[in-house]
Amino acid sequence: MQPPRALWVPFELGRPVGAPEDAGFQRRVVTAALGLLDAAFGPVLTDYPEDAPPDGGDGAMDEGWTCPVSFAAPEANAPDTFAAKVSAEAAQLKPWHEAWKRRKGASGIGAAGAEVEALAAFIGALADGGDPPSPVPGADMAQSLKLAVNDLMTYYQEGANAQPGATGGSKAINDWFWGQTVLGKALLRIRVQASQSDDPKLAAVAGRLVLPHVAAAYAGE
Repeated sequence: MQPPRALWVPFELGRPVGAPEDAGFQRRVVTAALGLLDAAFGPVLTDYPEDAPPDGGDGAMDEGWTCPVSFAAPEANAPDTFAAKVSAEAAQLKPWHEAWKRRKGASGIGAAGAEVEALAAFIGALADGGDPPSPVPGADMAQSLKLAVNDLMTYYQEGANAQPGATGGSKAINDWFWGQTVLGKALLRIRVQASQSDDPKLAAVAGRLVLPHVAAAYAGE
């Protein structure tokens, strides 16, 4: 992009001013960026000297967090498929997500324009190697995958943080999502399958746009 003034920050992707709910730290980052305007000429690229504090600014968010949602084991006669298991898991998470909406008054899901149940069934069927119809009206497979994953990951993250005292930092949430949920495992399976797809758009969406770089560690990459 070659901006005339740039402040390079060592923060997690999606957090350009550091940890949430830490106004003092965020103000220092913004002030440092605006301070680059004092340079007599450019281009200027400056490293920000501080690492971001833990979520919440007091260290509590990254310590002692345990999974706030315990999923029941599948019934003995339940089908051993991703389609069945992802749908069952999403259904178990629904009360927690409803609690999130009551507490916050809103939810970040809705980009796909489809119900969570339909999105879960779609992702599960893809992980099983199927070719399910798109749950997103007018969207191709790549677009459907992107929107479905965005909504489902938001649904899980909101539900996971709904229980009182669930002080999960981003690393803890990622460890829980990618390491312990069936949906996380299904997305890792789709990542592998889509990388071999003849559809370059689908391969690109699954490999780079949908599944963040943190997923690679859980996939053994």
